[in-house]
Amino acid sequence: MKCISISFKTAPENIRNKFAFTNSEKENFLSQLSEFITDAKCIILATCNRTEIYVESKNADFSVLENLLSQKTKLTVSEIRKYARYYEKQSAIEHIFKVTCGLDSMILGENEILSQVKQTYLDSLQEKRTGYELNTAFLSALSCAKKIKTQTEISKTAVSYATLACSEIKNFMQENNLTEPSVLIIGASGKIGSSIIKNILSKNWNIKIIATQRAHGNSVNFTDKISVIDYSQRFDCLKNVDIVISATKSPHYTINYADTVLNLSSKKLLFIDLAAPYDIDREISKIENCKLITIDYFKEIVKNNNTKKEKAVDDAHDILNQELQKLYKNIIYHNALDKIKAEGSKHKDFSLEKFLCHLKDKLDAESFANVVDAIDKEGSCIL
Repeated sequence: MKCISISFKTAPENIRNKFAFTNSEKENFLSQLSEFITDAKCIILATCNRTEIYVESKNADFSVLENLLSQKTKLTVSEIRKYARYYEKQSAIEHIFKVTCGLDSMILGENEILSQVKQTYLDSLQEKRTGYELNTAFLSALSCAKKIKTQTEISKTAVSYATLACSEIKNFMQENNLTEPSVLIIGASGKIGSSIIKNILSKNWNIKIIATQRAHGNSVNFTDKISVIDYSQRFDCLKNVDIVISATKSPHYTINYADTVLNLSSKKLLFIDLAAPYDIDREISKIENCKLITIDYFKEIVKNNNTKKEKAVDDAHDILNQELQKLYKNIIYHNALDKIKAEGSKHKDFSLEKFLCHLKDKLDAESFANVVDAIDKEGSCIL
């Protein structure tokens, strides 16, 4: 298995945006990959903070992935190498474990990444894009993540983008003495958008929530406390709202500079952009009385929160390493059986004595002693 990763650890937001995949771009990438690597099995994990491509093949080559990414992003291969990290074999498996368990996230122990990995895997499985190693690695990573969340404190101290956004809303309300603010949420039917709405409602704040809905999109169905408008009416609301939050998967701006300027009042307005690629035009931050917060703004907040989790992280790594060792042995065993079955005639005269003689010449004394001891303890099962 091989993996190329572009994440918040390696690339700024404007570069990460270039690696975001629409559905059509994903299909095109996978189709081209199959032309160059005919036996390729592939999973593309794309979130607001990372794009990662996992490939299982006997002939996988990083240069093929680099060239395909270069075509997609319009960056040169040299530029891609500046921002990408490369993993293969056991390091690729270990990486997907860390990602799934929230140990490679901006927000350590975050809950969103687990569901994102799970959905990405299930989609790839349904599309028949996976093979034995990808299936085994992703299923084991998902199982490990659930074990970590139930056996450690890492998720109990975790914050999400929804909770961070609500914290900024509260600060803005207090700073501006807002007792009955209005918030416009674009992308309310998405995971982050719906989480923000649930968080706001749980606070019992006296906030009027306005949610946009596209005519062809998923319906917004929470409570009668939410007003739903058509997406095309979003700019008409700007004069009457205090906060605008956008969290969609749109490849285009949901809020642009020109239409915003035409529809503003003189009061202060907070914009929160939780999308990648950008939902909100960055030029809006230059408008008087307009404050723009992006995902990257939360890095320092997250860093401080992460220091509280050091013990939980140590516990999580202990579980992760134990689960990885189990998986590595299962993969080694599976591959060994495949080779034995493929070359059955060579092993027809197999005996335990010959096997031990072979290992004696290959292993160091301590490793050989451990094998002999294991055979001695489990002799009845082996024989």
